[in-house]
Amino acid sequence: MFLSDADLAFLKSLGEVLLVLGLVGVVSLFFFPGDRRLQKRSLGLLFALITAGGVALIWRADRLENAARDLSSAQQATLSQAISQFPAAKFQIFTNRADREAHALALKIVDAVKAGGGVIADFAEDRWLPRGVVLSFADDDVDLRRKFSDKIGRQFMAARIIVITDSKPDLGENTVRITVGEKP
Repeated sequence: MFLSDADLAFLKSLGEVLLVLGLVGVVSLFFFPGDRRLQKRSLGLLFALITAGGVALIWRADRLENAARDLSSAQQATLSQAISQFPAAKFQIFTNRADREAHALALKIVDAVKAGGGVIADFAEDRWLPRGVVLSFADDDVDLRRKFSDKIGRQFMAARIIVITDSKPDLGENTVRITVGEKP
């Protein structure tokens, strides 16, 4: 299941609301009449659970937001198998060495391309890259773009890596540029 920035922000906000409600409830128990012990204990437990739920939700949203993009060995093998269906394609892979997470992902993509029999035409280091993973194709390669995006894009999405496609007029025929930028 993919979560966008808006979804993660919503989860964090919901966690903060639960945290505040729970804390307000626990503090308000001090003003409860002393002769209602069972109600006071029940509400104390309920508000403590609400507070714990809010903290857990905030923690989980932070973990999801900061999780590194990665390809497992099985996902790399599946990606290699999908890439092998495009023997005529040449690959250019761009990344930024300064971004360790993006660079590590790019190296795994290079390994998958090589294992799939793909030809790496260029592995370049760029200083400025768009965010996320971008698959770029020549304007005339409509068929390659459609087939490649369908097969390879699905493999990336199965690995929880969001991919967008782009057209680049300067790319040669049957060339696919994979740009791995910082995590969106």
